[in-house]
Amino acid sequence: MKTSAIFSISFAILAAAAPSKRTTPKTIGGASEMCSPDQTLSCCNPSSEDYSAGLISAIVGPVLANSCVGVGANVVSVLTNVAPESLCGSTEVSCCTGNKNSGLIVVDAQCSSL
Repeated sequence: MKTSAIFSISFAILAAAAPSKRTTPKTIGGASEMCSPDQTLSCCNPSSEDYSAGLISAIVGPVLANSCVGVGANVVSVLTNVAPESLCGSTEVSCCTGNKNSGLIVVDAQCSSL
């Protein structure tokens, strides 16, 4: 009996201490909400080659190597229910510093993956 009580308490402590997984947003709107007010949703290409897939590439051209293309608030509102993979292809969906209201392309600085 004591063993099962100790096991239960130990399991509860381990479960509480385990890091929680961030859930990947299922829509552009959900991804945008994960960005802070001073960040904009962006498609980032960490590779050394240009990337030409996803809606963002069809709209503005390839995502250049080691760069990000920010998505303005007007585009997020139109594509709010679209999956992030549809917008960014296999590039990383990130939150980057930038002005959300500046249109489609946002000059990005520091970014963090979602």
